[in-house]
Amino acid sequence: MNRLGWAAVTAAAVVLVCGGGPFAVGFPQRSSFLADQEQQACALFAQSSPYGQVSSCIDLGRRTPPLAGPGHVFLLVETVQGPAVVRLDYKGTDKQKFTATAVEVPTFESPGISHETSERLKTGMDSRGGIKSAPWTVYPVPG
Repeated sequence: MNRLGWAAVTAAAVVLVCGGGPFAVGFPQRSSFLADQEQQACALFAQSSPYGQVSSCIDLGRRTPPLAGPGHVFLLVETVQGPAVVRLDYKGTDKQKFTATAVEVPTFESPGISHETSERLKTGMDSRGGIKSAPWTVYPVPG
């Protein structure tokens, strides 16, 4: 086979791997799952908030890792203990039964946070004694 033939075979292989790779690792399915869960994330968090009653919740977005792993939904919540940014980590997204854990994240990990909101979040963290970095289960609801 000449150089042109090898180049054509290589190009076809690259297209096949790049085009089929995301499907092979389940990226579209996980992304679709997270899009569905993103709409329900505030209600899910509110039923297990360690900060007390949630007065407002704003969806900040989601991240789907390119390879297998948990997907994340970020929430800005206002609670009786002050504001917080929480990341919900979803595992088992390819199954009917999934798990969701939550952890408070620092402002620099939070997508779309203004400087003013960042300052309010830091004040809230300080009043609670620091960031709640130990994850807790949100779904299935413990009990």
